[in-house]
Amino acid sequence: METEKGMRSIWFFVGLIMLTIGILVFLAGIYELINPTIQDIKLINLHTNIWWGALIAITGLIYIVKNKNKYVDK
Repeated sequence: METEKGMRSIWFFVGLIMLTIGILVFLAGIYELINPTIQDIKLINLHTNIWWGALIAITGLIYIVKNKNKYVDK
């Protein structure tokens, strides 16, 4: 007999979106590190998009791991 699990929790999908956006921001930061811009930006040496991208991706991964087995009843 097959049991119905219902729908996944919304937080699982929030984690997927955050992980995707975090990876994209992180990769954009790596690209800017390899190919620096010509513009004179004061705090460019902090590489904030690398840090924020990693932070968003880690947070999204935590959401995914914590909510991967949670289901909402129909």
